[in-house]
Amino acid sequence: MTPRPVLIDHDVETPLPDGTILRSTVYRPADGEPCPVLLTRTPYGRDLAVNSAYLNPATVAAAGYVVILQDCRGRFGSGGTFDPSVNEASDGANTVEWAARLPYSNGVVGMWGRSYFAETQWRAASRRPAGLAALAPGISAGANANNGSLYRGGAFELGSRLTWGHASIAANELLRDFPDDPELRAKEMESWLDLDRSFSDATAFGTLPLRDLSPRLGTFMRRHVLPSAGETPGSGFTRVWDAASAAPVDMPTLHIGGWFDIFAPSTLAQYRMQLEHSRANPAAAPRLIIGPWTHTNFSGVYPEVSFGLNAAAGVMNGLGDLSGLQTAWFDAVLKGDPDGLRQVPPVLLYVMGENRWYGFEELPAPSRQRSWFLGAGGSLGDVPGAAGQESYAYDPLDPVPTAGGATMIHGSVPAGPAHQQAVEARDDVLTFTTAPFDAPVTIFGEVSATFFAASSAVDTDFVVRLCRVTPDGTSLGLADGIIRASWRDSYAGNGLWEPGHEPSPIAPGKPYEYTVSLWQTAYTFAPGERLRVQITSSCHPRWDRNLNTGKLAYDSAETIVARQSVLFGEGHPSRLTAGIL
Repeated sequence: MTPRPVLIDHDVETPLPDGTILRSTVYRPADGEPCPVLLTRTPYGRDLAVNSAYLNPATVAAAGYVVILQDCRGRFGSGGTFDPSVNEASDGANTVEWAARLPYSNGVVGMWGRSYFAETQWRAASRRPAGLAALAPGISAGANANNGSLYRGGAFELGSRLTWGHASIAANELLRDFPDDPELRAKEMESWLDLDRSFSDATAFGTLPLRDLSPRLGTFMRRHVLPSAGETPGSGFTRVWDAASAAPVDMPTLHIGGWFDIFAPSTLAQYRMQLEHSRANPAAAPRLIIGPWTHTNFSGVYPEVSFGLNAAAGVMNGLGDLSGLQTAWFDAVLKGDPDGLRQVPPVLLYVMGENRWYGFEELPAPSRQRSWFLGAGGSLGDVPGAAGQESYAYDPLDPVPTAGGATMIHGSVPAGPAHQQAVEARDDVLTFTTAPFDAPVTIFGEVSATFFAASSAVDTDFVVRLCRVTPDGTSLGLADGIIRASWRDSYAGNGLWEPGHEPSPIAPGKPYEYTVSLWQTAYTFAPGERLRVQITSSCHPRWDRNLNTGKLAYDSAETIVARQSVLFGEGHPSRLTAGIL
């Protein structure tokens, strides 16, 4: 189809029932012929360039769509006060119905966007606004607050949450709070820049207690972000968060995610929810794309490993870029034109190690489960060996530094796969490694660790990491997880928080059984490579440090050193279990 000339309308106003005005940038075909609307709503600035790399509004509008990018309430051009999540259902539903009535709209609306933009889709859809016909949530927030979004295994997602509030929200707060006072704004900006440097070199995360950061933070951070470090899984805000996508929608959905995304469990859970719903309602059939991506990096290229050009969101087996694939999907579900999707499988998954995309009719289950058992001398075998244990000392004032992972920490701690040699050289990190594989082994789906451990403390943490070790000894982190000992009874093997279990201290010196979810992955180990399991007690600043005292780092600066022992053998069959494709 020949691209149509496009008009761009700036500061288009959406009046809400309470009198608040939201503002948008609108891309639309210049001929004025009514078209479907594709709407996204964001707190990060509607004209942010990264949006165009994900879905290019100009080229999509030229393909016969009205593309609307709207600032959420209280952000950038829109009026009102920003209160995360609280107003997105009503504001989104009102905006959808407004968009459906525009003179250049044909009355059909689809929503798109990633991260918070995805949450705004689910919340708007929950109100069932007239005209809404499709959702395309990417790296989707709005679920699993207790499994990576806010907390993980009982620990607080310190690095991701603080830098999200600082980098994504607080800078604009300065512009809105002091627009007419240049001197005060300059003073506040200098304070913000000082904090920014502290986040960039990770020194701010060393503050104990964490609440002492409060005087250095802006209003938004003090009100909405930092207090979460003093709360625990199941808090009031976690319930608000998870309510975003608590129920399926009666419309087609396209889910886009990454193996190293902090919201990967949400993406997969939302896809599975829609898939089950579509059994009785075929019109709600979902599609899924999972790449070797993080929350902000869709290239497949990282400082210490590259998965190749085909891993990038612009190639994908020659199927096109994400903008083009989303357009083809919207063509199919909003225009009844499936031609652009004929070569695209309903599920498109990237298998790392093989560095290739696989297509499926729906997300497959592993063909079987396989376990590797911890053993003496750092061994990792197919059966439990002789009884034994390995020990280390965990000092909260000297935590193991974060090296990669499914996180979102701005500055000096990039997400994704990362070399582990520096981590593994520490005395407070245990490693258990298989013999070299003699044939390819593809780990696929849920990965979990079940192990037995004792501590000298009344509370502590255990971090488990899955690594690939090449013949030359290079260790690459692929997946990991954490469990806070006091929350050991509150998390299932898949990492999901189970309400009704109160946290409880551990008896010093007593062995307990722990299960840690490492989430899901897809990686093929080549012949000659080995699988490694790390066990330690910290990953800083990704997760808040356990002080080993039973008190939270938010409230206390008192720490003690804990003696940790990991037990193995037939009586204590500590193991890593993974699906095999």
